[in-house]
Amino acid sequence: MLINMENIFRFYLPKFNVKRSATQFNTRFVKENWLNPFSQVFCQLLFSAFSTRKVAAGGGFLVLFFFFGAVSPTIASDDSYIAGYATAILQREFAATQAIPQVVNGVVMIDAGSLSQVDRTKATLALESIPGVARVEIKEEKTATDALVLAPSPKEPTKLVSKFLPRDLLVAPFHADPRWPHFSILARRVEQGQEPKDTGSANFGETWSLYRNAAPSGGQWEIAIQTAVFSMFNVTALSGSKDLINADYTVGLLACYRSGAFSGFLRFHHQSSHLGDEYILNSQTPVKRVNLSFEELDLKLSYELANGFRVYGGVGRLRNVDPKNLGLGTRQLGAEFESPRTLWGGKVRPVAYWDAQANERSHWKVASTIMAGFQFEDARIGDRKVQLLAEYFSGPSPNGQFFIRNTRWFGLGLHMYY
Repeated sequence: MLINMENIFRFYLPKFNVKRSATQFNTRFVKENWLNPFSQVFCQLLFSAFSTRKVAAGGGFLVLFFFFGAVSPTIASDDSYIAGYATAILQREFAATQAIPQVVNGVVMIDAGSLSQVDRTKATLALESIPGVARVEIKEEKTATDALVLAPSPKEPTKLVSKFLPRDLLVAPFHADPRWPHFSILARRVEQGQEPKDTGSANFGETWSLYRNAAPSGGQWEIAIQTAVFSMFNVTALSGSKDLINADYTVGLLACYRSGAFSGFLRFHHQSSHLGDEYILNSQTPVKRVNLSFEELDLKLSYELANGFRVYGGVGRLRNVDPKNLGLGTRQLGAEFESPRTLWGGKVRPVAYWDAQANERSHWKVASTIMAGFQFEDARIGDRKVQLLAEYFSGPSPNGQFFIRNTRWFGLGLHMYY
C-alpha cells in the first residue's frame, strides 16, 4: 500500500498549501521511482507509531518519509503533472518545441500542427506510457466551417523560428540507396560477381542539418552535410582475418526544401574509392587497382503519398572524374512503403524499399536494390530509426573498385538512422 503524501501534509502541517507541496514531492518520486517495497513498509510502521497530532516528534519523522520517497498514486495522475511530463517527453525525445499538451481528466490533447515533423505513432506511445494518462488525442486544424461557427479572434500565423542544428531532417533518407549515409552492419552472400562469396559490410555516416529557416509557399529550407564510409570485408579469407576489400569515402553539402508532402535537395558531394591492403596482398590473382574518384552535382525530389507510400527520383552530373574516360550522367528512381499499422502491440512496423540507379559510367545498366523487414517502434528512441532488413541487389556493383562488374547478392542487416 503506497502512502499519500497529500494526507501527510494535511495531517502534520495543516497551514501549508497541501496540494502544491504534496505534488512537488510526489512528482519527483513518481518520475524517478525511488520508493522500494522496504521503504513503503517502513513508512507505514512509522505512521502507525505516530498517528496523533500531539506527538511533536512526528515532524522529525516526516523528514525520513521524504528521504524514502513515499509516492501518491492520486497525485501521479494529476492533470498538471501529466501535462508537465508530456511536455518534457515531446521536447526532449522528439524535439517538438512548439507542442503544448492540454490535459483534462487524464486525456492528453495536442495540436497536430505542432507535430508536423514528428512520428505521431511513437509520440502517442510515449505519452500513453505516462502514469495516469487515459488516452492521447491529436487535434487536426479546424476547417473553415468550424471557424465560422466558433468565430475565433484573428491571430497571426505561427512563424518558423530560424534554428541551428535542428534534430530532424527535411528530406527523409533514401533507405534502399546503397550509398545513402547511415550506420549499418550487414552479412551478404554474393551469387554473381568478382567479390568474394561471403562478405560483410560495416558502414558509418549520417546526414546532419546545420541551419533551418522559413521558405516560400509555406515551406522550410535547410543546409545539411553528409559524411560516410562504406566498407566491404571478406569474412572467409584464407588469411584467417576479415580482409578489407573495398572502402568508399563520401562527403557532401546539401541545400534542402520541404513544403507539406513535397521535399527535395540539391547536393554537391565527393566520393573516392580504395582497395584494402589485405585484399591486394592475399589475392590469388594479380589485382588491377582503379583510382575511382569523382564529384557529383545531383538534384533529387521526393513526394509522400497516402497510406505510407513515397516516391523519389532525380538526376546528376559528375565532374573532376578519375579515370578521365568515366561516364558523367547519373539517374535514380525509388519507392518506399512504411506501414501505417504496427505489429505485436506497437513494437514493430513493416517496411519495404526499392531503389534503381542507372549511370553512364556503367553503360546505363540498371542497379536495383530491394529491401524489406521491420522497423522497431520503441518510443524511447524518439525519431531515430532502427531497422532489421533483408536485401537483394542486382546490377553494376556499388562498390567503387568493382563499378564495371555486374554482381548479385542476398543479405541481412541492421540499419540505424539518427
